Amino acid sequence: MDFSTLTDIYQELEKTRSRLEMTSIVADFLRDVPGDELQQTLLFLMGKIFPAWSERELGIGGKLVIRAISKVSGAKEGDVEDRIRETGDIGLAAESLLVRKAQTTLFSEKLTTRRVYNNMERLADLTGKGSQEKKISYIEELLSFAEPVEARYVVRLILEELRLGVGEGIVGDAIAQAFNVDSKLVEHSYSLCSDLGEVAQIAKQEGNTGLEKVTIKTGRPVEVMLAQKIGGIKEVLEKFGKAAFEIKYDGARIQIHKDYNRMELYTRRLENVTKQFPEIVREARENIKAKSAIIEGELVAIKSVEDRHPRPFQDLSRRIKRRYNIPEMVKNIPVEINLFDILYYEGESRIGYGFMDRRGLLERIVDQTDSFRLADQLITDDIKKAEVFYKKALSLGHEGVMAKNPDAPYQPGSRVGYMYKIKPIMETLDLVIVGATWGEGRRAHWLGSYLLAVYDPDTGEFLDIGRMATGFTDEQLREMTELLRDDITEEVGTGVKLKPKVVVEAAFEEIQKSPTYSSGYALRFPRLVRVRHDKGPEDADTPHRVEELRKGAAA
Repeated sequence: MDFSTLTDIYQELEKTRSRLEMTSIVADFLRDVPGDELQQTLLFLMGKIFPAWSERELGIGGKLVIRAISKVSGAKEGDVEDRIRETGDIGLAAESLLVRKAQTTLFSEKLTTRRVYNNMERLADLTGKGSQEKKISYIEELLSFAEPVEARYVVRLILEELRLGVGEGIVGDAIAQAFNVDSKLVEHSYSLCSDLGEVAQIAKQEGNTGLEKVTIKTGRPVEVMLAQKIGGIKEVLEKFGKAAFEIKYDGARIQIHKDYNRMELYTRRLENVTKQFPEIVREARENIKAKSAIIEGELVAIKSVEDRHPRPFQDLSRRIKRRYNIPEMVKNIPVEINLFDILYYEGESRIGYGFMDRRGLLERIVDQTDSFRLADQLITDDIKKAEVFYKKALSLGHEGVMAKNPDAPYQPGSRVGYMYKIKPIMETLDLVIVGATWGEGRRAHWLGSYLLAVYDPDTGEFLDIGRMATGFTDEQLREMTELLRDDITEEVGTGVKLKPKVVVEAAFEEIQKSPTYSSGYALRFPRLVRVRHDKGPEDADTPHRVEELRKGAAA
């Protein structure tokens, strides 16, 4: 498919903010996309190159793209930067500079979506000495073949800055509309395979019948079932009668996928972290008595195997994001995993079984060790016993307890009333940093005020909700600046715009209605609790979640 066809759709989508109209545009487009190109085309529509669970990532910064634009257009790098400041967008800058180049080109070859994807693959695979220049050459190649308007979107795709407002919700509805299938089946299928492109292919070729057959398989992470907040143990027991209480560990949720000798670990954001935790891979291989299984647990950084008290979450974050010197990290930051669910066993999905049936199977097929364990559990309808268990969890340094319905199935990707979290601390929000301001005086080289945003899953947009500016030590400001520096996409005065990549957990005093921020809400006195390296931007809290908390506080 010619990339210009996709570019036309991009331009149509940019002209509207109507969810229904965007859904209709995408649906009409999808009907004509060849089946073998649906997967990649859908990712491109959402501004992505690879599925969330893929180990591949581009990691291309603005400076590299500026160099490529300069080489193809003939403009000096400084002139490219000036044009970016004038237009406020690197894609528009590339388009305007390449108009002149296009007028002098003696030949042209159509740019295709396949060529764009192939070059993106090569960019992701390049590492080591000399890789920077090779990356620039692949970007140059794409820009050389691109028409000026195509260059606008090629650049935005490379920098992951497309932001058309086409999120998973709109794409899911568009698939249902395009191929006349049940939208609930689309949503459920996606929660099982984590790939809307694959869902679209099945919907186009096999309709509802095909979607009904979509099931879990190893090597493809499943969207996790989410917990709701509840007032306390008494309220849980009133709902369930009897509940399964488990420690709420302050760690990262991990899926272990075993397929004979092949082992893979995924976070709740579907990120592959197999290489970061070789000791867990070894334990899983040796102690899961099954040829194939998908097991879920909570990974926790601990002081030592002998002293299982949890270390700060930031220590675990260092393990998650570390790509090198893994043996050193294994030695310096020991971890344990506490297993609590099984989703798949010996070729069969288990999500339709009741929780205690799944737990029973887990107990039968896992040989426990000091660091590969089943989550501590208490099944009771006695409020006093549950309170003792809860206090014990807190005394051990954990967040609280999870309360689960013993008979409930597993509902991937949903926050249903099958399990609740109970903890004593005030509620917090997981928010994305989308902007910042440089400090003043001795802090002039650090980012000192951070613009926070919620995530709208329907449109894929990040809607700002307040600024977090107080309570930082100099060391924290330095660390945050280092973390965010490569994500700066634009600077105006002392303010910067950032790629929506880093998620932080923020506490606050109050949620207010506000016309100042695009979310319609404002946080009073937001403050940093921790950086959530285990979560991606799409895992951030939503406007709906904010409104729930606001109403709850007012009740």
